[in-house]
Amino acid sequence: MNNTTAKQKNQLIQELLKEKNVIYLLIAMHIAGIIGLALPETRNIFKLLVPFNLITNALLILYFQKQWNKYLIGALLIIMFTGFGIEVAGVHTGLIFGNYWYKTTLGYKVLEVPLLIAINWLIVIYTTSACVAEIKISKIFKALLATCLTVGLDFFIEPIAMKLDFWDWQNGIIPLQNYIGWFITAFFLHLIVIFLPFEKKNKVAVVLYICELIFFLVLGFLL
Repeated sequence: MNNTTAKQKNQLIQELLKEKNVIYLLIAMHIAGIIGLALPETRNIFKLLVPFNLITNALLILYFQKQWNKYLIGALLIIMFTGFGIEVAGVHTGLIFGNYWYKTTLGYKVLEVPLLIAINWLIVIYTTSACVAEIKISKIFKALLATCLTVGLDFFIEPIAMKLDFWDWQNGIIPLQNYIGWFITAFFLHLIVIFLPFEKKNKVAVVLYICELIFFLVLGFLL
C-alpha cells in the first residue's frame, strides 16, 4: 500500500511538472499576483509572498534547463555574485545606479541588500537569454538584444518597486544613470552567458519573461 501511494504521488508530481502545466501555473501565479497586489485589502499579504514567488520562479525555469554542465553552473554563479555585488556597491556609493536603498518587501538583507536580489538577477538574465536563444544573429547582437530586453523589463519594474516597498530612490526620481548601469551590467553578463557552451533554449523561461513584463505593465495602470 505504501509503495502504491508513493508511486501515485510521484506520478502526480511528474504530471504537475510537465511543461504545459508549469506554464499554466506561472500564468495563474502572475494573474493572482496582479489581483492581490492591486487590491488594498490583500496587498500586504501578497507582498509577503514576493520572496516565495521569486524562489519558485527560479526553481521552475531551472527545472526545465535541458543541459547541465560546469559552464552553466559557472554562469549562474557569476550572475548571482555579480548581481549581488554590483547592488552592494550601488547602494553604498550611488555611483552605479544612482542613490537608492532597499526597503522591506524583498526580505533579509546582507550589507543592506536583500539576498534575493541575487535570485532576481539570475531570473532576469536567464529569461532574457532564453528569449533570444533561437534568433539567428551574431552573438554580440544577441547579447545586445537580450540586454535591451533586460533594461526594458527594469523600466517597467522601477515605478512599481517603489510603490510596493521593494526599494526607493532619492526624491522618488528614477535617474537615467540607473538604466545605463543596468545596460552595462546586463551586457557584461549576457556576453558571458551567450559565449559559454550550454543550452540556452527554455520555453518556460520565455513564458516567465512575458508574464513578468505583463505583470508590471498591468500593475503600472492599477497602482
